[in-house]
Amino acid sequence: MLELTAVRHGETTFNAAGLLTGRRDPPLTARGREQARALAPLLRAHWDVVAHSGARRARDTLALASAAAGAAVPAPRADPRWLERGFGDLEGRPAGTWRQPADVDAAPPGGESYRTLGLRVHAALADVAQAGPGRVLLVAHSGVLRMLGGIASGAETLAPLLADGPRPGEAVVLRYASIELPPFLAN
Repeated sequence: MLELTAVRHGETTFNAAGLLTGRRDPPLTARGREQARALAPLLRAHWDVVAHSGARRARDTLALASAAAGAAVPAPRADPRWLERGFGDLEGRPAGTWRQPADVDAAPPGGESYRTLGLRVHAALADVAQAGPGRVLLVAHSGVLRMLGGIASGAETLAPLLADGPRPGEAVVLRYASIELPPFLAN
């Protein structure tokens, strides 16, 4: 059994302004830094693996939480497969600019489809799981966390992923007995 605690990074300047972030990497706001430090109790637990996407906002969230915890954690692993979904030409524009249809292959102009995101997140998850059962802490992004939830639940359609994801600084605990492609990605 793999237990994954997935944390969305703290609030960024783009989040605060209601902008699509994607692959852009804006800094954390003062509120985002507070959200990161509030994660300190989580960092005091035992973790077999600690990982992040490599984006500054994820890396800084983890560093601030770790410093606030005053606890040693395993050396964090940066893996770009945990990066947020690319929104291409729409990055930096208002979030309402793109409304995802219930089509796993639809993508914003110059951006990434949910299928592409799902396959890379699934591959990263499978690699973590191959190391054996354990407790994993991941600091990543809203789209990644929703995808991880879709994989954990074996979602039949894309619909559950279209709902709002975790808020900045929020953690979700997911358990995987096996790492299977959910039906919405397998088709």
